[in-house]
Order: sequence, then C-alpha cells, then structure tokens
Amino acid sequence: MPTLFQLPEGSVCWPVDALSSAAQDVRHAQTRLHRSRTVNRPVSGATRWERCYADGCAWVEWDWVAIGEGTVVQADPLNVRSNVLLLDGRNRPLLSSRRRAALATLVYLLPWQGPVLDKLRLTEPARRLGASDLRLAA
Repeated sequence: MPTLFQLPEGSVCWPVDALSSAAQDVRHAQTRLHRSRTVNRPVSGATRWERCYADGCAWVEWDWVAIGEGTVVQADPLNVRSNVLLLDGRNRPLLSSRRRAALATLVYLLPWQGPVLDKLRLTEPARRLGASDLRLAA
C-alpha cells in the first residue's frame, strides 16, 4: 500500500538521481550581505539559487563567509535551506541526513562564489579584487 505524504506549501519534488543535471539548470537569484558591527568580524551573507517552473520555483539557499581577499566559503556546508523535497529511487522522501548531504553536493556543483564575489566588489568599491582571485568552495 503506498504511503501518502503531504508537501509543505511551495515545495518541489526532485529525484535525488537528477541533482547533477539540476545543477546545470539552477541559476543565481540573489546574494545578501550581513555586515557585523564588530570591527574584526569577516563579511558574511547568504546566497539563493533557483530553478523556476510555470507553476513555481525550486530554491536552495545557504550562508557564506569571506575568509580572505577574494575567498568565500560556506558557513556550514550541511546547512542548506531549500523548498526541495528529494526523492529516492522509489519516490520516497530522503531521510534528513541524506537530504543534507545531497543538497551540500548540489551546492558544491554550483559556481556560486563568482556571484558572491561580484556582490562584494559592487558593495565595497575600496576593496579591489583582482581577476586572479581564488574562488574556493567549502
């Protein structure tokens, strides 16, 4: 007998096997900066990537930290927020731990550091980042 589960409003289902191809379709939507009032705290923020359909958008979002000139990393690689429900080969939702690991893999596949560094360049004109800056993933 099939088990029925109810999706939260706005959720999108993706087969976990399709994540690598989903990485090609997901696009940068927005990057936000969080400025600390503490002098020696690094700049941090959040970035969101989306794939829109006719009836809604699937999105993933995570926090990042600038750790050096031209270098940004995920603040917590296993803390990816999303409205995507990942399904296994039998169309059942993945366990939370597997879902976190799969979403972390998706983030790893995305070229997210470029848009984040671009946002930093635009908001901090005094900070000159060169074309040879490193773009590292956590």
